[in-house]
Amino acid sequence: MSVNLKLLNAFLLVAEHRSFRRAAELSRRSQSALSLQVRELEAQLGASLFHRTTRAVSLTREGEALLPHARRAQAELDAGLRRVRAAAAMEGGRVALGCAPHIAIVALPSVVAGFRLAHPDVAISIREALQAEVLEAVRRQDLDFGIGPRPANAPSLTFAPLREEAILALAPPRFAPRGARSIGLAALGALPLIVTAGTNSLRAMIEEAAASIGVSFEIRCEVQMPGTALALAEAGVGVAIIPELSLPRGRIAGLKVLQITDPPLMREVGIVQLRGNRPSPAVAAFLALLEAQLSARPG
Repeated sequence: MSVNLKLLNAFLLVAEHRSFRRAAELSRRSQSALSLQVRELEAQLGASLFHRTTRAVSLTREGEALLPHARRAQAELDAGLRRVRAAAAMEGGRVALGCAPHIAIVALPSVVAGFRLAHPDVAISIREALQAEVLEAVRRQDLDFGIGPRPANAPSLTFAPLREEAILALAPPRFAPRGARSIGLAALGALPLIVTAGTNSLRAMIEEAAASIGVSFEIRCEVQMPGTALALAEAGVGVAIIPELSLPRGRIAGLKVLQITDPPLMREVGIVQLRGNRPSPAVAAFLALLEAQLSARPG
């Protein structure tokens, strides 16, 4: 049954004050208008809610049964409205986002710190996961947005690029060309490689680029996380192929960072959202800060 909230509010006013006159004064409505709303509610319910006399107004048995439920409904509605107003004023609310762990470590600390200073009452939830899991959570609206490479074959999602990142080769000394700062894709094909798998995997990207110049690669090992690829490269297993944003801060002991050339390997990183979903004020403010900081990050 669908009941107009104005009718329920009229019932509550009369029930609380046991007076149509007093309820009308408090609601700034005429007594006849208020009485009409109560009668309309009674007609919808098929039951009388008040005993009316010239001296007093009292609740019927049906009115007594409805009153506690109506109070709880009104309290829930008021709480929801307060929460929405607070979120609109960014005095509360929540920002929920997802990204790969290496992006969370490199790109988010300064953004989150700046956002917390500006909006200390907004809660932030970060889910570190593989891109496939992040995309599914965005589709389910468990997350407001994700950060990562452009998703393939995802018509229900939108992608707003933030920056391009290079795909780099990190080589142990025995695989690194002496004195070089870069390595051609064909030369890379002669080395044992460690790549990441999963949605938008670097393996697919590398193999497509290799096919374009007529070479093939030896994939020595396939892993899920760039950190694992780096650890295996440090152990001498092969050359780790990782995205630029996953580079640890500071020097990487025992590995040489090489730009890949001929052709260079690049990919877009950006914001993934559910198509048609309008971000809350808190989410919009976080996205603006993220865009300003991540797009300005040097290569």
